[in-house]
Amino acid sequence: MSFKKNRLFFLPIFLLWVAISIGQNTINTTQKTYQDSTLTSLYKKLEFLKTTTYNDSIVKNSLHLIKKYMRKNLKNNNTGVLFNLINYCEDNHNLECLIEACILVGIQYQRKDLYLESLAYYNKAEELSSSTEKRDLKWRIYINKGLLLREILEIELARENYKKSLSYTDPTNRIREATSFLNMSTTFEEVKDHDSMVYYGKKAFEVLKEYPHKKSHFIAAVNNIAYGYIKQNELDKAYKIITTHIDLNKDKENSGNAFPSYFYNTLGELNYKLKKHDTAIYYYKKSLDTLDNANPPSNIKNLIRLSEIYEIKGDLKLAIKYLRTKEKYLEKFDQIRLKREIARSQFNQVLYKKNKIITTLKEENLVTNKKVYNTKLTTLGVGLTSLFIILIFLAIHQKSRLKISYLNEEISLTRLKSLKSIMNPHFLFNSFNTLQSFILQKDKFKASEHMRQLSQLIRKVLSNSESLYINFNDELEIIETYIELENKRFDNQFELEKIIDKNLITLNPRIPSMIIQPHIENAVIHGLECKKIKKLKLSFQKKNNIIQCIIKDNGIGRRKSIELKKTKKGKHLSIASTNTSERISILQKIGYQETSLEIKDLFDDHNQPNGTKIIINLPIIN
Repeated sequence: MSFKKNRLFFLPIFLLWVAISIGQNTINTTQKTYQDSTLTSLYKKLEFLKTTTYNDSIVKNSLHLIKKYMRKNLKNNNTGVLFNLINYCEDNHNLECLIEACILVGIQYQRKDLYLESLAYYNKAEELSSSTEKRDLKWRIYINKGLLLREILEIELARENYKKSLSYTDPTNRIREATSFLNMSTTFEEVKDHDSMVYYGKKAFEVLKEYPHKKSHFIAAVNNIAYGYIKQNELDKAYKIITTHIDLNKDKENSGNAFPSYFYNTLGELNYKLKKHDTAIYYYKKSLDTLDNANPPSNIKNLIRLSEIYEIKGDLKLAIKYLRTKEKYLEKFDQIRLKREIARSQFNQVLYKKNKIITTLKEENLVTNKKVYNTKLTTLGVGLTSLFIILIFLAIHQKSRLKISYLNEEISLTRLKSLKSIMNPHFLFNSFNTLQSFILQKDKFKASEHMRQLSQLIRKVLSNSESLYINFNDELEIIETYIELENKRFDNQFELEKIIDKNLITLNPRIPSMIIQPHIENAVIHGLECKKIKKLKLSFQKKNNIIQCIIKDNGIGRRKSIELKKTKKGKHLSIASTNTSERISILQKIGYQETSLEIKDLFDDHNQPNGTKIIINLPIIN
């Protein structure tokens, strides 16, 4: 059979496979109508192929149909038909088809959360594109590569790719230019550079004014500008840009959702800042209605804001209800976050090894360029090294999948233990008894203040329970509120000494959460409760990239505390040390080896127990 006949035999099978793959993904009536029309078109091409040799044009039309199908089926991540297309394009030396197929495989792998595999195909498409002048292909490569890098939190690299995409925009159709500006604008929200977010949002806005039919792009540009203004607390500017260019009455006239979810969230933020709480509630709920469970971070943000508003309105039942509702999204949120953090770690490892190899090759080439034999050896070395890296990557990838499952289970258990530690019934009953005492004394001010502090503590703890990390000032606020509530129970008997590095207050770094407070609870309940003079000393000092926390009390000591618990026949044992050790173990597994805990028993001059000293070293999270 001749080469030409081989091609004619292979391509009908390929196109038939495309048609069957598309037909099997039918979900609803609209999709089925679209797929039926796709199949009809492909069958016509099959008939036409029997009588023509213009295979390249048929492949282009097939590519177009596949891209349309992928856009209409965002949850579809099938790659089988695309690999067959890649084989066909390679066999027939069709460069543009091969680049297109590599981009589509990259998109499908990204949908599967296989980030490094996706990046490999984008890089392959970029390498192949050096041999073509097709600007639209190069623009798509850099946009999709930027989206992937942003997803694994490599913001600077994502922004570099968006800048590269600007070099391949079409002056006659500036929609791509606006898209690049919009993506660049969004990257600055991640690093809280809201001036730049507004700047690039405006550049996209100025372009999109010429294209009124691109409503979704225009709304996105207005949204980015308004959101940047809101974060800068320039609420009048945010309100003006929205009301001048977006007809909000369309939302009221539309029984469904007239705007995308992120725009409803921005409207909710604006009205929340303007203290228009009822309007804010309306838009936050609309934002929730437009999202499905595939985007838990957005759902969590909306639910937290709704909880805060209902707390302000005094409806604590609804506030707690929304905090509880967000719990169902936490497992998926943990999985997404861990996948991206591990993918980012793997990406940096591969990048480091790649740069190291490149540096080594440059140094070797200075010597080996003059000798053909050494050049062959270098080429062989590079091939073996590349094979070794691929084998390492495959091993790391398999190991990381198991690691994600294991870490998810550990994180869920430690989060529940931490919540149990800080929200145990002993503490809550004592707090409510203190509140009852104020009420019986008819001291309305103290009762109201006590209730406010208690609800604030509960909200703060629940709001931050889903994350391994927390801002230092938020953690300090939780600790101070807890101590103040306990001090009221002991009729202000505490002698509290706080030593806090001022740089920590200013920098407000991110640190591991729910590690410090359980040890303070131990000091209060098991150490100081039986002492007449209760002294508690807290120290927070920044040492390089570490925060050292020292908790020191003049209590009865650990040994005496254990003896008292035995005489009371209590079943409660301090879980602070065990739980902290588990959380430290998790932190060390994801790269923070400097985390540590040390507990020392203190003695007076007569070798009698004189309290406990706890030293906790927490890493500053970059």
